[in-house]
Amino acid sequence: MSERLCPVCQIELKPQVHLGVTIDVCPACAGIWFDEGELTRLNQLDDEILPRIDSFYQPQVTSYDPPWERLCPNCREPLRPYNYLYTSNIRLDTCERCGGVWVDNGELEVMHRVLQDARAVEVPPEAKAQVALAEIEAEHRETMDRLSFWNGLFQFLRARPRFPI
Repeated sequence: MSERLCPVCQIELKPQVHLGVTIDVCPACAGIWFDEGELTRLNQLDDEILPRIDSFYQPQVTSYDPPWERLCPNCREPLRPYNYLYTSNIRLDTCERCGGVWVDNGELEVMHRVLQDARAVEVPPEAKAQVALAEIEAEHRETMDRLSFWNGLFQFLRARPRFPI
């Protein structure tokens, strides 16, 4: 396997193991490369792991946005930026080819807070009731459609002409 280079610093990433999952960390900027599914797997194993990993690795350089295009450490394709959970202001970079994700230093802590805030949002009882009512109405429509089909089929079979044998 060829060496994996940091998309920001262009130096070799160092493999590190957390909860049995190997991630690749930049020793200079402390950014982290997660192969496809690794970020989710770590969070499922321990929902408090993200801030601990973030605090464990500290940057040796001042963070900056390089003038070059960020490339995937795995397949050297350009990384595509996107907003974490689509609506947050956390900008992650992903490789559309291999599915890996680049996380800059400090973003894991912010991601953890966003997840905690999202989990803490209580759904109002009125909204729960509206969802339940919509589900009941949809089930009722499906039942009525089935009954209508069988009733139509029964009427068709009863209405067909009978010939003496």
